[in-house]
Amino acid sequence: MEDIVVREAVVDDAEDMITYLNIVGGESDNLMHGSDGFKAPVEAVRRRIQASHESNNSVILIALDGEKIIGRAELAGNTGPRLCHNATFSIAIRKDYWNKKIGTRLMTEIIENAREMNLLNIELEVVADNKAAIALYHKMGFSDVGVFRKYWFANNAYHDAIVMQKCLND
Repeated sequence: MEDIVVREAVVDDAEDMITYLNIVGGESDNLMHGSDGFKAPVEAVRRRIQASHESNNSVILIALDGEKIIGRAELAGNTGPRLCHNATFSIAIRKDYWNKKIGTRLMTEIIENAREMNLLNIELEVVADNKAAIALYHKMGFSDVGVFRKYWFANNAYHDAIVMQKCLND
């Protein structure tokens, strides 16, 4: 996968990002939306990307195979002086690129960005049955810190979510 390019998203990626998010939403029950369920207007996505550029504790990275977005990772920093050392992490990879180390690559770059931003903690929630993601998060140094019971609703059933955290100064 040497041909895969990882870079920070720019506002001109907004339309392609919406297309990508609607594709990955249909490939997994582990995302916040299903197939064609990402309904944010292009202008809202542009504003979110621009806000991440202007933030000192947020970043959106995309992985590209040629011109096609095949992965996305976001570090969304908290605001306010008492919480701005924390950020929430999310990631998704297109199914035909699973198990090709793209998730590891995006996470490695996100963690490097977090350290450069002087963040102390990265947190995330993951559906308890998403064993592959949980294994990746553990490999990258995340620890389980709790469980949200019946947090996720997919396929007419409620699922628990594991809350995880990586402390960058440990």
